[in-house]
Amino acid sequence: MEYCDHNSHIDKKGSFLKFGFMGPIPLMEKGQARFLARHLLSAHQQRPYWHKSLAAEDPLVYRVASSPELLRILRDLIGDDIILWGGSIVSRQPGETHPWHCDIESCGPAGGFVSVWIGLLNARMESSLQFIPGSHTYGTVIQEVSACNQVSRNEMTDEIALRLANSQRSSAEIVQPGVSDGEALIFDGRVWHGSHNPASGKPRVSLILQYARADIAVKVPYFHNLEWPFLFREDLRQPVIAVAGHADRDANDLVPPPSMRLDKPIRPSAHLIAPGLSCKDGVSFIPTPCFLGHTDNADYLECHYSHLMPGGCPHPPHAHLEEEILVVMRGSAELIVPNSIHDDNPKIFPVSAGNAIYYPSYQPHTIRNGSAEPVCYAMIKWKSATINAAKQLKPKLVQSIWLRENALRGTGSQILLFEGATAFLDKLHAHITRFQPGDGYAAHRDSHDVAIFLIRGQIAILGNSISAPAVVFLPARCLHDMKATGTEMAKYLVWEFHKNSGREHG
Repeated sequence: MEYCDHNSHIDKKGSFLKFGFMGPIPLMEKGQARFLARHLLSAHQQRPYWHKSLAAEDPLVYRVASSPELLRILRDLIGDDIILWGGSIVSRQPGETHPWHCDIESCGPAGGFVSVWIGLLNARMESSLQFIPGSHTYGTVIQEVSACNQVSRNEMTDEIALRLANSQRSSAEIVQPGVSDGEALIFDGRVWHGSHNPASGKPRVSLILQYARADIAVKVPYFHNLEWPFLFREDLRQPVIAVAGHADRDANDLVPPPSMRLDKPIRPSAHLIAPGLSCKDGVSFIPTPCFLGHTDNADYLECHYSHLMPGGCPHPPHAHLEEEILVVMRGSAELIVPNSIHDDNPKIFPVSAGNAIYYPSYQPHTIRNGSAEPVCYAMIKWKSATINAAKQLKPKLVQSIWLRENALRGTGSQILLFEGATAFLDKLHAHITRFQPGDGYAAHRDSHDVAIFLIRGQIAILGNSISAPAVVFLPARCLHDMKATGTEMAKYLVWEFHKNSGREHG
């Protein structure tokens, strides 16, 4: 028997209706899938609704769930009006089994539901879902048949599931499609299915997204009861998102899509840093906000600078979804970069003015002032709902010796330090520029955001004369020019943020 996969000539809808499932279907690059797995395993997930409401709360998950490629398939299966009602991460350890079952919420005889299982980490044929093709047409769920045969959920094996299926229709078989990270299996919640992650394998992480025709009222079951007969809660309405067409507000509790995009757009700005700022007794550092909002290249972007006192450390090593760059503006410090939050032997990098570092998402880090003088550093963090498909940068230390007080007296318009793709940007670019007094460049507009960290000298920009240390931010398409003023060479570090093009496939 032939089952529909992305190379099959069988009509996908016909295969889904006949067998109850289809796939594997490529949905995202492996790098995107593994990043999403790291995010879901690292993020502290609080479910204010219930444990399957991940897609209603996490913008990265919602972006996957509402992708045009996926919605085109779903429209063909259940119509133009679709709600997204379920989203959950499933992690299976080696040797762990998910017993044979039909999905309680979506196994009603009328149908109208579709589930999407996406392999994120260590997905392969041996650990993917198993199906009994055509079992969605039996007119009964495996839990009911098991109860009639006095077989409990924990007693269910492949052999017993197959015997029960043959009691409903002869010639039943078990099929386990091969699947890789980033690929999806699409199935009817009524189809009999289960999974087993072999003891010889690695932990497997997957994302399950669950959809329904928009006129269907989705019920929340009591999960303490997984056996037949099913019980449903009357005191809890399922939060759903309309991902296509129109939805009936009386049938379900409609909620808006989650978003990390901040309302306020970031304007061109310059931020002078008070060089002699010090903290009160007992206070180790003072953070000063510069800007917070969105740009055309990032849904969320913020900047602040801090003064850190001798012996001070702003926080223990921590990690977060946002990518980050940190630039030392004055003084000397130590960058602490562990492999994990619990790493007792982290890498330590001595840095001084003009040095910088890029931290990818969830890279543990902190800074410590081991010198006898205060240190000033500036920091920019950003994130977006689209995960970049390209290979992503690792932590990158930038040691800009050309920005030091007495280094290299000549003028160089651009000295490239590094560039590459990150999780949220098609390109992150860093270079240094040095201008003698009177030198500069003509007015122009960039398609990317630009952050300028002025380490030495004085410049005229945005109609103002600005002295180091300072941070200047120029959002995309901002008209700007620059000229070095004053009596000494202007030296600054430039970071460019190039928009994620939103590629879902390579």
